[in-house]
Amino acid sequence: MRLINTDPELFELEQRVKHHAKAMNRSLPEMRFFILDRLEFASLLEKHVYPTSPSNIWEGKKMINKKLQIESGQESGIYYEVVQTGNPSYAYLNNTNSPMMQASVMAHVVGHCEFSELNVLKDSNMDRTEFIMHLVKKVDNGRFQMGEKNYLNFWNAAESIIPLISPHSQFNLNRSIEDDTHHGQETDSTVPEEKVKVLLRPFSHTMDTLLKTSSNEQIWQEELQKKTQQEQISRQGYRLFAPCQDILGFLKNYAPCSWSEKAILNYMYVTHSTHDFVVRTQIMNEGWAMYWEKKIMMELFKEKAVKGIIDYAKTFSGVCLPRPFFARNPYHLGYNLWTHIEQLYEKGKISLDYWEETDQQKKNDWDIKPSNRPIQELENLVKTVTDYEFLRRFLTPELIFKFHLNRIPKQQAKGMGINKNDIVKEDDHWSWIQPKMVKNEMLNFFTHFYRPRIYIIDNDFKDGGLLIFHRNDYRKLRKDWIRPTLANINFIWKSPVYLISGNTLYSYSNHKMDEIEVNEVSFDQVAEKLQNFEKPVIV
Repeated sequence: MRLINTDPELFELEQRVKHHAKAMNRSLPEMRFFILDRLEFASLLEKHVYPTSPSNIWEGKKMINKKLQIESGQESGIYYEVVQTGNPSYAYLNNTNSPMMQASVMAHVVGHCEFSELNVLKDSNMDRTEFIMHLVKKVDNGRFQMGEKNYLNFWNAAESIIPLISPHSQFNLNRSIEDDTHHGQETDSTVPEEKVKVLLRPFSHTMDTLLKTSSNEQIWQEELQKKTQQEQISRQGYRLFAPCQDILGFLKNYAPCSWSEKAILNYMYVTHSTHDFVVRTQIMNEGWAMYWEKKIMMELFKEKAVKGIIDYAKTFSGVCLPRPFFARNPYHLGYNLWTHIEQLYEKGKISLDYWEETDQQKKNDWDIKPSNRPIQELENLVKTVTDYEFLRRFLTPELIFKFHLNRIPKQQAKGMGINKNDIVKEDDHWSWIQPKMVKNEMLNFFTHFYRPRIYIIDNDFKDGGLLIFHRNDYRKLRKDWIRPTLANINFIWKSPVYLISGNTLYSYSNHKMDEIEVNEVSFDQVAEKLQNFEKPVIV
């Protein structure tokens, strides 16, 4: 690994890319570029795009296979998505790429870094990479204290729970846990409740209290809830007032672990929690990066800082290759949606006047310049929405056809069992399905991300047990995965662990799993009971 200033040609390209980004008024953190050879590049990817990671045998085994694939030509160079956002951001260039390709990577990084800075989910932390390096040292120090066997066992248990990370869920830690520091505070993405205005009265507080219309029963219930809340927090240091979907985050904060074990949980959580941001904003993020990459590259070609515009056009079109909705290409969909929205703003077609116009001919000829520049409107979208709202608001049936999201190979459509009524047209090779069905399916993805939804609903079930709830949305759990998952959570929680899935209660303790039949409860019932300071499930 070496700094980009060790290569005069690439260093000059970096300066030109940053110059054009600044000229285009981009909001950027500090960006640091490094050059890696192929094996360093592959190793970096195994370290989750961080320069260091705790030493472990799994990474070494993977690198042996990766090295064989690279040296035998089975794996080619990679030049996209190799950036760790933050402030500063770190971006890595593969030394096998041409200068033109390196410039496109740096221009692409500009878009990613700005998106992470501006987006409502805020994925740009100060000194993120440096903090990871600090955590790596803590994990390595804890390894010696724990002993090799205990370290490997705990590492395996923590690593298996990585999929149970949801920092941006509606039921994340801030929206589920109340403790001495958080007090159930909401995140920035929620709308604060409007405060009730209290009318001033010309009598004393005592008189005001006597004139209240609240019944004795209501007053007693309110006082009981306050007492229960204070008792729960004072006894455990926190209280669960809603289902918590961020299970690894909960264990990281509240499991009875040693400092060495907490270091492992912290490392696992911090290095993988960004995946939740990616899955919720990938279409917007990749599209934004492609949008600014193209603009900056066109400026570089104009000033002849790089050559190979035809090769770049081939690469760009290959990256933006259209695919059907179930295998959507975020580069293609994101880039084309951003350019389409920009055109709508340029003609003033995103306005109340345009939507209230009843004359179709006037709407077709509509071209009214908006008060704000289109790029300002695009930036406002980056700051306020994620992929779900982005698609819901702007993906129309016409665009679904235009972007080929509903075009499926004919044989594949038959194999998928698509109803003939859902097919709007066919030819010898392709079938086009109803665009409404496509949009609904794409939006449903953001409900569950094709994963079962699992929540912690009781941290004191049967005297100290952890009760986990599987939300019934017709996505069944794999039975052969239930035992090892519960065993790993039990290893971290150090008390019995229970799981409710449908009408079955699974329990794991002392290397033994049992299951009994119980009455099925709905997720809404569980959430309501937690809010009312009641036990969500009694067995």
